[in-house]
Amino acid sequence: MNTKAKIDGIDFKIIRALQKDARTVFADIARDCGVSTDTISKRFRKMKRAGIIRGTTILLNPKSFGCECVGSFGVDVSYPHLMTVVESIKKIPEIVSCTRSMGKHDIFCIAVLKNVGRLSQVKEQIKGHPAVREVTTSIWVDEILLCPENFEFKHLELE
Repeated sequence: MNTKAKIDGIDFKIIRALQKDARTVFADIARDCGVSTDTISKRFRKMKRAGIIRGTTILLNPKSFGCECVGSFGVDVSYPHLMTVVESIKKIPEIVSCTRSMGKHDIFCIAVLKNVGRLSQVKEQIKGHPAVREVTTSIWVDEILLCPENFEFKHLELE
């Protein structure tokens, strides 16, 4: 069964405009596309119903919350315990994404952390699970730009 979304140039322009700024007014998008605001509104709702657009979001700057380090973890586990380890890792507050993966590691995780020292602590916490065989880490050096709408900063507190 083919589940690929069917979108045209106008749908694509709507998507691009909202990716740049989710608060873009439909009237502005309509003007850029040469169609009515109602057309944009209907197409947006249609794409939302079809699951093409899952929602709208804002982008947070983790540094504004005192987080100076973004790191990723590659985790190798004893296979029968894969999902148990994933669920365990997801409970670590700094982990913003954790998923099974295919390739070099069984699990891939992303964490937003206060500092590099905390990266080491989280690594040791993951290694503490009895089904974990190995954990490798990487520190990101560029801005965070991947799937921010799925990231929930559970460990940050308002001051």
